[in-house]
Amino acid sequence: MKRKSTYLALFLFLSSFCLNVNGLNSALATDKNVELTEAKENFYNGEFEGAIKVLERLVATKTLSKEDYVDASEFLAVAYVSLEQDGDAEAVFANVLQKDPEYKPSDLWWPHKRMMAGYYRTVKNSGQSLEVKSKSPGIKTVAIIDFENNSIDDAEKYNNLGGALSKILISDFMVMSNLKVVERERLQFLVDELELSAKTIGGQKVVDPASAPQLGKFLGAHSFIFGSFIKLGNTFRLDVRLVKTETGEIFKTASVEGKPDKIFELAKKLTLQITKDLDIAIRKTEKKQLDAISKNDVPIEAVALFGDAMSQANGENYDLAVVKLEAAIALAPGFQKAQDMMSVIRPLTL
Repeated sequence: MKRKSTYLALFLFLSSFCLNVNGLNSALATDKNVELTEAKENFYNGEFEGAIKVLERLVATKTLSKEDYVDASEFLAVAYVSLEQDGDAEAVFANVLQKDPEYKPSDLWWPHKRMMAGYYRTVKNSGQSLEVKSKSPGIKTVAIIDFENNSIDDAEKYNNLGGALSKILISDFMVMSNLKVVERERLQFLVDELELSAKTIGGQKVVDPASAPQLGKFLGAHSFIFGSFIKLGNTFRLDVRLVKTETGEIFKTASVEGKPDKIFELAKKLTLQITKDLDIAIRKTEKKQLDAISKNDVPIEAVALFGDAMSQANGENYDLAVVKLEAAIALAPGFQKAQDMMSVIRPLTL
């Protein structure tokens, strides 16, 4: 009986000890999350050195969850780039990729060209392929090139609209589980890195059809989508041609036409046409997602300003990018893409 009492007492002691240890670990994790929140506040206030000091300590610990570790690492990398410490940012990406070779930055950070270029450079230097990977060999991969401006009315006003249109279309395609789409930033990195023949649209180099076969091999892309737009009066039209990567031949074309303030709706219609041409099955849940995205009534002027902001951010002219975004949001307060871009661009101007 005495031995049983001793065992019971020992069991209760160990149970209490484990609970205390688990409670301590939980408290530590909570404290780290508080620090992560504070580091983010420093970042959003443009206090990058303060953010770096906290984030460096956080990513070195083993108490963060995987999600928080990646989150902290991304903020740290952007803070480094903001202070022109690109090598330190690439070291951060190397550590994250070592833990997870499939890692890629959150889509939140795409406006930071140098940060994204640093990520792709790290992937390349680690010996990994820049090919867009798919878990299923039957899933097709497409790359969307910035749309060309063929407008007659106020053509100069819409010089950077093509980049915004490609970004919107890419977002639509990313809804599809049976299709992979090349991120615009990955495409841009390879165009610059490989010094391919390219043309300039909206102040940015984009691949031309002659370079598609060579670039397609690096990306694992099944086809490229080249598009153009034209605004004439109260009519807006989008035209695309699908080009086979292997041969460079056009195998499908598609067009949609409507009002200039219905760009998201037109993008959805174009997405549905293209996926049909590619024999891509769309699930009901994906169709609902596309329907929800297309309900954004954003006037063409706001989308054009968003394109201007993209162009300015690409040249690291962040003050001008913020001005353009402010104008876009004033015209369309519900323009989520502009608001998201503003959240990560504004700190660079403080």
